Amino acid sequence: MRALKLLMLTFLLTAFAGSVLAESVELGLDEVLLVDGQVVTFDTVNQGSLVFLRIEAGNRTYSPVLKFGENITVDGVTYTVGSFDSYTGKLRLHISGNYSRVRVLKKHDFDVELVEAFNTYVKLRIINTGFYRLNGTLQFYSQGVLLKEVPVDLEKDGSTVLKVRPLGSSLTLSVKELGISKTLFLGELKEQVSIEGIWNNGTIVVGLLNRGDPVNATVKLLYSGLTLESKKVELKHGENEVSFSSEVNQGTLVVDYGAIAQESFYFRPAELVLEDIEKNGSTLKVTLKNTGEVTFRGHVSVLQNSVIVGRPLSVEVTIEPGESEEVTFEVPEDSAYLTIMATSGAGTFSFPVEVEEKTVRGEAVSESIRVPLGGHGTYILILKGSGRVELGLEGLPEAIGYAFYSGESEVNTINVDGTSQVTLLLTIPSIPRGFSVGEPLRFNVTISRGEGQVQKIPLELEVYGLGVLPVYGDNWLAKMNYTAKTHFVGMPYSFFGRGLTPPMAFEEWPGEKIAIAYGRYVREGADLTIHVLSPSGEILHSSEQQKGRPDYVVFNESKFMLMLEGDQFSGVLLVADYLPGPENLTFELGQKDFGTGIRTFIINATGMRGQKLRLNVRSDRAVEVRVYYFTLNKEKEDFDPLSSDFRGVFRGRGTSVEGSVNVRSYEDFIAVSIIGTGNVSVGMETEKVALQVGGLSKYTGYLIIAGLLALLGAVIYLEGRLE
Repeated sequence: MRALKLLMLTFLLTAFAGSVLAESVELGLDEVLLVDGQVVTFDTVNQGSLVFLRIEAGNRTYSPVLKFGENITVDGVTYTVGSFDSYTGKLRLHISGNYSRVRVLKKHDFDVELVEAFNTYVKLRIINTGFYRLNGTLQFYSQGVLLKEVPVDLEKDGSTVLKVRPLGSSLTLSVKELGISKTLFLGELKEQVSIEGIWNNGTIVVGLLNRGDPVNATVKLLYSGLTLESKKVELKHGENEVSFSSEVNQGTLVVDYGAIAQESFYFRPAELVLEDIEKNGSTLKVTLKNTGEVTFRGHVSVLQNSVIVGRPLSVEVTIEPGESEEVTFEVPEDSAYLTIMATSGAGTFSFPVEVEEKTVRGEAVSESIRVPLGGHGTYILILKGSGRVELGLEGLPEAIGYAFYSGESEVNTINVDGTSQVTLLLTIPSIPRGFSVGEPLRFNVTISRGEGQVQKIPLELEVYGLGVLPVYGDNWLAKMNYTAKTHFVGMPYSFFGRGLTPPMAFEEWPGEKIAIAYGRYVREGADLTIHVLSPSGEILHSSEQQKGRPDYVVFNESKFMLMLEGDQFSGVLLVADYLPGPENLTFELGQKDFGTGIRTFIINATGMRGQKLRLNVRSDRAVEVRVYYFTLNKEKEDFDPLSSDFRGVFRGRGTSVEGSVNVRSYEDFIAVSIIGTGNVSVGMETEKVALQVGGLSKYTGYLIIAGLLALLGAVIYLEGRLE
């Protein structure tokens, strides 16, 4: 129990000691002591032997007269009077009790901040840093001279900004009623206004920079000590310009803004030089440059034998220093010796010249050429005249490369003096990009003289070189080696090559189509890719079959070309109508260029496997119908719709042809060709095929072996039972 009491007593003493503070402060007669919310001041009585202490705590005021060593407690804070130093006027006061913060402030005090300082004024911010209101007359002194007096009345922490013009590098401020003062050292004062630039654009212009407040100023233009012009202006803060009307090249500018800024100037007079002259027919272009430091303002004329011959008679010009000006006149076309005259109030410039016509004209020896894909084509250009020109092209697709040659050197610009020959070399890509094969392409050669003078020479280019394939098969068309630039849909063609074939054009054909390649390259295990191209050479589709299998691609584009890519290949290429399954058709069968019409349909048979496909063809004219299995590579090679040696499933001829095809269990495609002309309708339907004994004949061997094995098993079983 006793130990518990000691523990509690220790806790209470520790807690009490933690909330009690004690310290000593020195407080002057002109100062205020702040202890949390209490305000303490003092005065001495009886020559310092007694202290008159004044404590303000909220609305309560305590004013005890205490001897040294005596104290007073207010709201838990005890003030004990220590010693008083009459020399410094400082009272040592001991404070103890429950408080958190102690501060000592001047009763009346202020700070001075320098806002800006120029040679014409100083701007100061006065801040009341004392405890009580700052009220009185603020006096400004410089070098012992009273500059001005200003009444001030500032709340605690309040401020005001005042301006004064000092006499030296220091300034003293005092509030005479309170006897407090501050001295501020200004250092070197900056110029408020400075001359930033003087220039001559025919008259004198001065640029002034005012770094301070707006100020009234007098700006004078002096020449040989005499005032030519004087202007009173208000200079706003920042950049200002003042212009004079006097035309002088040298003098002095004086700015009086309460201080003086001045600067002398000298400008070299305007000096014109003939920079360029050019005559084209009756048009004369003259370029003058001002190399002086003064703007030239005057008139320019063209004379021949002291007589003005240019039209207009004169042209008014203003040429800034370092700048050039071009003027244009109409002169007699046969004139060769002329004088360019430029006159102004400051003087005259005369330039005798001998002019010759400087122009270049071009023409093409041949304006149209034909170039194969992957080849080069040239145009011969003849340039006549005199001058330097730049050569270029417009309207040529980016895929076609070009270069201009003068002799063996490639050129973009050329100096012509008389007659020059330039060769334009075109490089045609192997695949059409941005142009169509067989269609004329028009573009221009541009001959630029500069300043918008451009001559255009129109040229025409036709690119040829599409791949042409022979007709495949043992038929009359193949035997006569028939070829055409445009291949036909529905006809098989032979191909061979390596790498990349040229594009091959086909007739425009609507609807869904299949391009399929087969034949020898499949047997040899070669790899091939079919590319479907747009007429401008963009690859639209490509086949993706594995190596060693026939390649095909299904597409819908009506206008197209084909291109084959592989290592080394030969085979057969067919483009035909594609049917994803059996459907009824009606169409007009037109005649091809070789004398008859043909239309071939490749039917996807995967959905008909194990069924029978019946076809019923009707036509207003007699047509021939040929049906082929088109699954195995050998069956595809047997497809020859114009051959007299038929190797298909069935064929028939007339205005009404019917037939059927048993679709095998591994069937991929069936090909149907209709040859002739007329309006044709095709009906297709499928039916299931009943299982027949004959259909099992190929499994006979397997059935016999299975029966013998079953018989052997029975014999072994019976022997076991008998034992």
